[in-house]
Amino acid sequence: MASQVHEKSLGMVVNELKTELRDFIQTRLTMLREEMKTKAGVMKIVIPMAIIGLMLAFFGLLCITGLFIVLIASAFEGMAGFAWAFLIVGVVYFIIAGLCGFFAYNELSRKGLAPKHTMQVLKQDQIWLRNEARSQV
Repeated sequence: MASQVHEKSLGMVVNELKTELRDFIQTRLTMLREEMKTKAGVMKIVIPMAIIGLMLAFFGLLCITGLFIVLIASAFEGMAGFAWAFLIVGVVYFIIAGLCGFFAYNELSRKGLAPKHTMQVLKQDQIWLRNEARSQV
């Protein structure tokens, strides 16, 4: 008895490849959507809290600034004391703001906003596809 070789037609192979590619892409897109939904859910909580916190911090800063200006101005004579007080407090605030901006930029640069898990899986898929292509040759 001769063994029968089951050969698929080119059309069947192409259709299977299209189906597998479509499923592959849909899986990756679903994964990306879910990861972005998770990040968006966190942002819906974080953003309002951050805005309220920043507003309260701003008003507190205004009160403390007024106190610093009065204290520093009392060390000088006349209206020039208030000018020096405003200048000193302003410079200190700019220095603090610059440091905060520097640290925020470094943290954002280090961690980034990209969907890391999805990118990692896509890189692994790329490596797997390369290895499969090489093994088929």
